[in-house]
Amino acid sequence: MGKTAIRIGVSAVGAMLVLSGPIRSVGAQNLSIQSTGFTSGNFLGYTGLGDVGGGVGHGAYQLGSCLFAAGRTNCTTTGSYLEVAGSANPGATGTYAWRMTWLGNIPNPVEAKSISAGSNILTLLLVPPGAFFEVTLSNGGYANLDFGAQDTPNPTGGSLNWQAFFGQATCTGNPPNCGVGSVGLTNGATISGTMSAFNMQLTYPISTVPEPSTLLLCAVGIALVAARRARRQS
Repeated sequence: MGKTAIRIGVSAVGAMLVLSGPIRSVGAQNLSIQSTGFTSGNFLGYTGLGDVGGGVGHGAYQLGSCLFAAGRTNCTTTGSYLEVAGSANPGATGTYAWRMTWLGNIPNPVEAKSISAGSNILTLLLVPPGAFFEVTLSNGGYANLDFGAQDTPNPTGGSLNWQAFFGQATCTGNPPNCGVGSVGLTNGATISGTMSAFNMQLTYPISTVPEPSTLLLCAVGIALVAARRARRQS
């Protein structure tokens, strides 16, 4: 598999969180979709867990609203979608159900870290056995991103890529600034908010699960919170 470009940007109304992973597969069909509305689970968050060395912060990543049931914690997001240019059927519409899930009724164990000291660009650090990501489309499309032994049947095969954007974001825990790099360095600090956009790409069929080292990258751009506050006060 080739390398995946890291996507970085800043939203004029807040912050942006982008996750992306390789979705190339010879002979595979690609679906590229964007959310046109959220029905449930419009939540994006990152909780700092401190310095792993050299000024590199790490934290727990969450997308969707979480609920414990039947031995698992499931974080889900649902909504409607539109296939965009370059997809198999541009203009087609439907609904999606997204899930990230892990075993047990425990705090989120899915961790990412900055790629360098203080960086807002993240790469996955820890996805324990039993944790995975998946999306199911109303047209029958399905793909998952699994980091260990297969935890859920994937009858069509597939791999998954996504980008989630903050529409609004706030921080807690007094990080030096309201950015993912600073939050990751501050144990217990958080950045969280609702999504303004959620895009996904599915590729299938595929015969093997990609290697974890090439699976997922994320980048975060943060709008200037101080500027927003200044405008409110002026």
